[in-house]
Amino acid sequence: MLFEKILYPIDFEKHSLEAKPYILKLKEAGCKEVHILYVLLPSEWGLLPHEEYDTLEKVEGLKSALSEGYSDALIKRFKEMEEIAKEFEENGIKTRVVMIPGELDEVISNYADKHGIKLVALGINGASLSILRVGKILDILRATKQPILIVKSESEE
Repeated sequence: MLFEKILYPIDFEKHSLEAKPYILKLKEAGCKEVHILYVLLPSEWGLLPHEEYDTLEKVEGLKSALSEGYSDALIKRFKEMEEIAKEFEENGIKTRVVMIPGELDEVISNYADKHGIKLVALGINGASLSILRVGKILDILRATKQPILIVKSESEE
């Protein structure tokens, strides 16, 4: 099916979360599975092994590699991602929650290829398109082979 597996990268900003209703609507177009991805940027979290942290136990295992504040924040983020996943599950859509360290465009592209993703859904806002930040969006567009659904939020945050 065309939209059977969707990758939903989030950063917990309002604009990224506003893509969720559009993804839920894609169930009607065959969406059966959503992968919720949070990319751990090296500038935020230091250098971590480039692994898929897809269970709370794996995220908790990072405590030895990170300061207590950072590891606690990651655990909190993972639990928030699990809450987002519940809404998809309640609507009959299988989910996977995962955190991966690395560069945004590379992680999204590699993950999509590895997991047979059919569509990437990005929530953006006007600030995402500013001269200082538009490069990140363009890098994702260039690196990703899959179609990309861009949901532009009215909020400027």
